[in-house]
Amino acid sequence: MIIPTDESPGAREAQVVNYIDFVVFSAAEFRPSLQKEWMEGLEFLERESQRQSGKKFREASEANRVKLLTEMSGPERDAKLHHDGFAFFSTLKDMTVEGFYTSKIGLIDVLDYQGMNYMPDFPGCTHPEHQQ
Repeated sequence: MIIPTDESPGAREAQVVNYIDFVVFSAAEFRPSLQKEWMEGLEFLERESQRQSGKKFREASEANRVKLLTEMSGPERDAKLHHDGFAFFSTLKDMTVEGFYTSKIGLIDVLDYQGMNYMPDFPGCTHPEHQQ
């Protein structure tokens, strides 16, 4: 839901869930607290989904899932807001973005990264406000 499929592939196609699973599993060695944070965050998400919609998060309607994630992300848009799930949302979003844009789908297929190509000339910025 954070990087949905639209005209381009999304997090599902990039198998971001496998990336996150690997990172959280591997954290046992270098940052065990991440596993605890992740489990507590998932428990929070399930609890809130049950409270708001009476269903597990994955079984809730898309509208209910979007509503919950939007509420959790509130402090990102307004520093005066507080949500108990914001820290987990932030971790979830960061890991989703990192997993997507370091995958072949995100980096090459979506961003069209061409690798370390040599450019004989640097064209500079083409925005009019940056021209002298």
